[in-house]
Amino acid sequence: MTKKIIAMAIAAIASSAAFAQSNVTIYGNIDMGYMHRSGSSGAVVSQKQHALESAASESYLGFKGAEDLGNGTKAVFDLQLLLNPDVGGGTTTGRSYVGLAGGFGTVVAGYLDGLRYGIYGKYNPFGNYSVGNFASMTTQYDRAANAVAYISPNFSGFTLILATSTNTQTAEGGLNGVHVPAKTPGGNKGDDRLFSANLIYANGPLSIDLDYETTKAVGYSSSRLFVLTTGASYDFGPVKVSGVYDVIKGDRNSLIGGNIDLGGGANLGGLAADEKYDRRNWFVGVQVPLNDRARLLASYGQVKDKTLSDADASKWAIGARYALSKRTELYADYAQIRNDSNAAFAINPKGNSNGTGLGTRGIAVGMKHSF
Repeated sequence: MTKKIIAMAIAAIASSAAFAQSNVTIYGNIDMGYMHRSGSSGAVVSQKQHALESAASESYLGFKGAEDLGNGTKAVFDLQLLLNPDVGGGTTTGRSYVGLAGGFGTVVAGYLDGLRYGIYGKYNPFGNYSVGNFASMTTQYDRAANAVAYISPNFSGFTLILATSTNTQTAEGGLNGVHVPAKTPGGNKGDDRLFSANLIYANGPLSIDLDYETTKAVGYSSSRLFVLTTGASYDFGPVKVSGVYDVIKGDRNSLIGGNIDLGGGANLGGLAADEKYDRRNWFVGVQVPLNDRARLLASYGQVKDKTLSDADASKWAIGARYALSKRTELYADYAQIRNDSNAAFAINPKGNSNGTGLGTRGIAVGMKHSF
């Protein structure tokens, strides 16, 4: 799948509120819940699993801060470690970056959150981590390595983010062997280069995102993917409505070798070498606040595969949240997927490629606490 860069959390780091402090801030989130997955549909075989794990949000520990350099310029940084509280210890690195911020905007470099992934999480009521998320229906990478991003100042509600990565998945030169045919090791042959542009408009209850991305493997003439994603939401007060529409197009060779995973488990081997790939994703969601503490969530979306036959899928989800305090919340979610005969989308609470889907029905209940 095309890999993306930077989430709006970075923009929050660049805000004046964050810059009011010059010391290091320790922050984090702990989520523990019960999750049950089962069911079969399309190419997904019947399986059952009970598990205790982070079921509605990532668990992590982070350190962030800013230093005043004078003349309105700040040095900013963020280091994050993802945790598995069910088995103990940290597993992978979350976002990590260092950069400068000032009147010109913000420039950061490092291991950055995905723009497109962030849009999916921003406009889906369940975010990108729960049995109800829709990001796992397109099997995304949540972060990109070797990345640089620029976040503009806010101009009358508009913000522009420009981002690029010299190799989205690993160190430069590390993807030579995953392509067909393989290139001579060394240099930058096979590197997955990414360019992204995200225009954001936010004004009161209205929010709109428009994101364009292209990725290409260095040294391969027909290995390019193009992605256009738009998301929007409007908060009416009694209900908040949101949605995303997503177009993915690319060359046949961009899918070879496992370097770009478009999800769904479909067999791509039947495509001709010069055949183009074309997939559309969309979802709509609603959030209904019942009072100051409780809210209901619902979403429905579809994957439309215009290249392969009988490879479409749909997913619906319902859920509830109850705030015990500003930092502690109870949750309950249910989701179900329907696959065509050649599709194999499964329930994966992690809305990225770093998790394993299982079954086509999922339920999760638990508690999360942020600090």
